Amino acid sequence: MCSSQELMERWKNAVAGRVPAAVPGRGFVSISGMRYRDDRGRLVTVVRDSRLRVVFRREGYGGTCEIGRREFERKFTVVGVKP
Repeated sequence: MCSSQELMERWKNAVAGRVPAAVPGRGFVSISGMRYRDDRGRLVTVVRDSRLRVVFRREGYGGTCEIGRREFERKFTVVGVKP
């Protein structure tokens, strides 16, 4: 549980439009720009992500795809960072 001082500091940052670098105990790691391989061996690049959704682009395909984060983490394996 957060102390009242920590909550007040978070509230001030939210009102000012600043987002903390890391929120303790949440475990969210951004994967934007990372490359993955799907279950069929095709490469994908993550365009943007959030706690719930991942938007990615398949190699050789012009559009973007969107999928739930849990499903993405289950179906895709890390290859590395886009060069």
